[in-house]
Parts: sequence; structure tokens; C-alpha cells
Amino acid sequence: MVSIIKPRVELVLTWGSEELIAAMTDVVYRAYSIEDAIKRVREKPELVQRRITGFLRDGHHSVLEFMGASWLVEGSRAFTHELVRHRVASYWQESQRYVDYARGQLRYVLPPGLASEWTGFLSNASQAYVKAREGLAPEDARYLLPNAMASRAWVQMNAREFFLNFMPLRTGLGAFHEIRLVAWLMFSTLVDKFPITARWVWENLPSYTQTTAGASTN
Repeated sequence: MVSIIKPRVELVLTWGSEELIAAMTDVVYRAYSIEDAIKRVREKPELVQRRITGFLRDGHHSVLEFMGASWLVEGSRAFTHELVRHRVASYWQESQRYVDYARGQLRYVLPPGLASEWTGFLSNASQAYVKAREGLAPEDARYLLPNAMASRAWVQMNAREFFLNFMPLRTGLGAFHEIRLVAWLMFSTLVDKFPITARWVWENLPSYTQTTAGASTN
């Protein structure tokens, strides 16, 4: 039986915060103690809004590297081959060399319109893999696995890389549809965690996407 799954994203953790970045502005530039700076922005939350928006607007993006997130994502091997091209990130990916899929973990990701049409092909590929595993190690049997094979990866990016590089590149109309879907799923997990940054990126993404249209999204 061929198992067709949908791409999925699960937020593992976040670090840093917009509040902390806003507070550290007073620490670095005005000699506040960390405790006093945090107290100040908590008493005046409008400072957080103004400072984070100002950093984004003025191109002072390095401060966003002090916050970020990690996700568990699952998609096709075609998708993960594109994902890992973003080098300012960390990855821990499911290994086809060490996982023995003959034990029941054979699962695939396909475009919805092709799932029924290609199920027979994937069934044959699965049977060929299971047969190959009777005499071969997983690292050799994996040659038979198609790019539709599902793969899990633990991905970590800082906010600068995710919001200002990954999102513009991977949500453009020229991007591969699966990575475009996953990018939006990742984005949706951070709307409540980094609301000022997320909203600014949402409002400015069309112009960012246009400026990166000539970049490679293979």
C-alpha cells in the first residue's frame, strides 16, 4: 500500500524576541542595564513597535540574527534538495542510508492532481526497494527511491535569514510549488512569536519578491 502524505511543518522552538532586541538598543547605545532596559520596553510597548519597524525599514537587519526558530518539516526529496541550498541555516535530515524503509516507513509526497495517476508507479518502486533490501544494505537500495519519497528534516534559521531571504525567494511565483507551500506554513508558525516582523514582511513581501525575481530558486 502506497502512503501519500501532505507536506507538513511543526514549530520546535524559537529563541530571542522583538522585545529583547528593542531593549538591547538602550543597553548598547544608552548604557542602560539589561534589567532596566527590559523594564522600560515593557512599560512602553510602543518602543518595541517603533524600533523593530525602524530596523526593518532602514536596513539594519543584523539585529534580527538575535532571534530565530527551528521547525520539523516533512516533504518530498525534491523539496528538501532545494531547502538545504539555504546555507545560513542548520539541518538534521532523515538519512536514506541508515533508514530501512522496508520496515514500513515508505511514504511519498505528490501534487494532488497527480496522486492517483502515479500511485501505480510508486507502488512498483516500493516493491522494487523492498525486494532489493533482501540482499542489499539501505545505502544501496536507496538508489531505487524516487524524488517523491518523503523526508523529514529539522531546520533552524535566524530571523534575518528566514524573513528577509528565504521568504522572498521561496514564496515568489517562480518558486517550486511545494517549497512555496512549506515556506508559508513555516511563516504561519511565527506570526504570534514575532508579530511586528511578520507583519512588516507580509506588507513588504511583494516588493522584496520583485527584487529577488532574478535570483535562482532551483
